[in-house]
Amino acid sequence: MEKQTIKTEKVLNAYRVLSTAKYSKMADEDKIKVWRIARTLKPVADKFDDDSKDAAEKFKPSEDFDEKLQKAQEYERTIRNTEKDSEERAVEYGKFVGEFNAYQKLVNDAVKEFANKEVEVEFEKLSEDAFGKLMASNEWTMEQTMEIGMLIV
Repeated sequence: MEKQTIKTEKVLNAYRVLSTAKYSKMADEDKIKVWRIARTLKPVADKFDDDSKDAAEKFKPSEDFDEKLQKAQEYERTIRNTEKDSEERAVEYGKFVGEFNAYQKLVNDAVKEFANKEVEVEFEKLSEDAFGKLMASNEWTMEQTMEIGMLIV
């Protein structure tokens, strides 16, 4: 077992790749190692998702924010389909856009903070041979391969 301290973002990227990985060309003992690695990373990914949803909810600027968002989306559909709408709705939409942008910045900043937080994970790493068989079982991009390779090999 090896302990690592890494950014949550790296854990998320690796977990997303591993959670959909195929293992057909791997030995059973290596399949179990990969499963254990994914199981170790999952709580970090779940916490990130929960924290992000919590931030999105807590930073809503008003109780009727969801209603305003729905109205703004309806306005955008109307403009896209007919290219005209009432001046009153246009003004209301303009006010909401500023409110929405401020909200989105708060949420994005919080999510970025969560992603940059360092976490400690501990698992048994794969051998290069086992990782090669894992790669052969999947059609990953070089970016995906590097993301998980640097973490689990």
